[in-house]
Amino acid sequence: MAPKSILLIEHEPSIREVLSACLRELGGWRVTASTSIQEGIGLCGLVHPDAILVDASAPEADALVFIEQLKQYSVSLAVPLVLITNRANWFTLPELHQMGFAGTIPKPFNPITLSAYVSQLLHWNSLDSSLRADP
Repeated sequence: MAPKSILLIEHEPSIREVLSACLRELGGWRVTASTSIQEGIGLCGLVHPDAILVDASAPEADALVFIEQLKQYSVSLAVPLVLITNRANWFTLPELHQMGFAGTIPKPFNPITLSAYVSQLLHWNSLDSSLRADP
């Protein structure tokens, strides 16, 4: 079985690098990293991700418009969309689902438990349940 594919959209280079390494090396997933939401939208059709992780605090002028385009892609192809944010505790899971997100990755996150957390969040169950913990 081929590894899951994740499209990671994170504008901050150091955070993007850490997230990519954790998801690739500890999760065993293929990770395509993007520096902007607009670029990520273009990559969706090329990489056909199994999940999209996006930092919505991007400095792009039209970030909200691009987020809505990602949501449309997510819904039309049943690709879960996960929000990376330092405001994760602002929303309940039902509120996130209503907004079109499968869940959140809170910042700061624990690099060691990140892939287990993502696996649990997306119900991929590729990691031992004993490894699951909040990031």
